[in-house]
Amino acid sequence: MAASFARERHVAELAVLRASILTKKVLSSVSAVTKADASPVTVADFAAQALLISALRHVFPGDAFLGEEASEALRNDASLRDRVWELVSSASLADPESGEVLATPASVEEMLELIDLGGNGEGGPTGRFWVMDPIDGTATFLRGEQYAVSLALIEDGREVLGVLGCPNLRLQDGKVKETSVDTEGLGVMLSAVRGQGSSIRSMTASGLESARPIEPLEAPSNLKDVHIIDCLQSKSSRHDLIRQLADKFGAPFPSTDVWSSHIRYAALIVGGGDLHVRIPAKLETKTYVWDHAGAQLIFTEAGGKVTDLDGRPIDFGAGRDLKQNRGLLAARESVHEAVLKQLSDILKDASY
Repeated sequence: MAASFARERHVAELAVLRASILTKKVLSSVSAVTKADASPVTVADFAAQALLISALRHVFPGDAFLGEEASEALRNDASLRDRVWELVSSASLADPESGEVLATPASVEEMLELIDLGGNGEGGPTGRFWVMDPIDGTATFLRGEQYAVSLALIEDGREVLGVLGCPNLRLQDGKVKETSVDTEGLGVMLSAVRGQGSSIRSMTASGLESARPIEPLEAPSNLKDVHIIDCLQSKSSRHDLIRQLADKFGAPFPSTDVWSSHIRYAALIVGGGDLHVRIPAKLETKTYVWDHAGAQLIFTEAGGKVTDLDGRPIDFGAGRDLKQNRGLLAARESVHEAVLKQLSDILKDASY
């Protein structure tokens, strides 16, 4: 019998809710520092990662972690460290079932150590580890637009659980839009366990509303009607080749344009999207585990299919990046094969 992962799912959902509450709370007052790769990171990224790992490690002390952030910037900047600690130490959320308060770091040093459990994590093909992106889409978060708090449990290289908090998400005419923001609430949470389907629920400051199953996804019967998700601002993908794919179908490109990787998956799951393609701009361009883990499971459990550009499953046990795979295609299952065939022809013609 397959494991139910009921306890893991319950704790993960509460941990993502607490991180979502924190990030939304500081949304209007964040300030950015710059990481070595020049992407913006905020006090909320650090605080959310510390809180996620703290809650999970308390309940599952034998599990490993893999997160985007490391504590070096905090160790080198006392003012920044103090601001993060202020956020972390004031974040409190009780389990509505047991009344137990989710674990919080007991000191500044413990907070830094917890952050580094993720930042120094390597993942791997065996055992269990939790993958997180405390704020996916920091650039749009700083603009008050779409972002996500993502969390996934990987077991022996496969996703077994995924939770995605989308605190700003408010569909407009059934579609995800960068500027269609939930200003009064906390958006929605998407979650899934392998083999058990996907669900959606509203998040509130006082807790999670009842989960509703996500209905099976169906693609349009004609590929000219496919809804393509992309981000034209991203310089890491070959949009020219993806546009060729759209032109072959006679489909608009893109139908939805959003920055956050996980919000692109949300657009596939609940925002009317049919497919998303990632063709690395350069062979050495890295695709990181935390940008995809969890959301892919939610999508596939709802009726989607995800492979790389060669039709192979995504290997989440390869380390911090998806180096065993070349790009990806996420599409509704009924059209995945046809899209992959057309895409393969385009890549061959482009000598890619």
